[in-house]
Amino acid sequence: MPLENTIIVVDKEPYCIWEVDISEQNEKFLKSIDVEYFDYVLKQNAEAEDDKRASVALQLAYHHALETLFSYIGAYIQAPDCAYAWIAKVQNVQLRSVIEKVSLNDDSLFTKLNIPSISWKNISRLVFQQYMPGTEKQNDTIELFADLWFRLAREFTDDNHAIEYNSMKHGFRVHPGGFGLSVGIEHEYGVPCPKDEMKTVGYSEYGVSLYTLEKVGNQKGSRSLISKNRSFNWRVEKTIILLQLISNSINNIVGALRIANGVSANTIKFLRPVESEFFTKAWGYTPGINNLCFHYTIEEKYVAELCIKRVIERSIRQA
Repeated sequence: MPLENTIIVVDKEPYCIWEVDISEQNEKFLKSIDVEYFDYVLKQNAEAEDDKRASVALQLAYHHALETLFSYIGAYIQAPDCAYAWIAKVQNVQLRSVIEKVSLNDDSLFTKLNIPSISWKNISRLVFQQYMPGTEKQNDTIELFADLWFRLAREFTDDNHAIEYNSMKHGFRVHPGGFGLSVGIEHEYGVPCPKDEMKTVGYSEYGVSLYTLEKVGNQKGSRSLISKNRSFNWRVEKTIILLQLISNSINNIVGALRIANGVSANTIKFLRPVESEFFTKAWGYTPGINNLCFHYTIEEKYVAELCIKRVIERSIRQA
């Protein structure tokens, strides 16, 4: 059988994909996606007896769901005709770059979509073009999902998101449990403020603490590292709501991909919460302070001097 080919671009990297039937392969992939998976994970953990472990499982599912959603959105933007290949080739740094460009309305981003410019509004408008066309409900849905994806993109591209997600999924390098932060003014230098005068500025029972290793100074090729103790807080209510919204979003993006691949729009079911207020409800839940980082500050000059000293000592011992 003769081979077909198509060009896809992953962020800025072009590839030529060869297949016997690209459209058929793409539809097989899209049809096989379990769009209800994160609903299942949510139901399994929302009422678990061990609430602390369940909160970690839900937060990990949230990170995973975000990555999944934006992978499908990236494929929709750049390779709706060959989504399976785009998702197979994209790397985390490229995915973050694509999502950042959409949030910045960066028209340098390659797209196969017929849209006037790159923006969450234009992408949402195309996704929901077959959803109750010509109605106020359609316009409302377009606006709400565009705003939701913008908010989620801001969280997804935040460095703290990547640190927390990587530590949770790789070796589970986390200690479960949130933290609190209270402040107060000393009456006398060096003497702690009385406890009854301390003011709590943030607290959550749920969260994780972890260690990261980061380079000391900005010198190129430096091998000097220092550990940092990071703690993250979250509200389980926010995680639960966002998982529901992301699950709806995944369903809708996959549906739009299938329509773009030639499937009849009449066979696709789009999902959204009944109440519009549900789209922003999650951000009403806040622990007051989301993250903290404790570490020592080391001057790069001190590290260099110490390394030189050790080299000299080693040379003396060898002599």
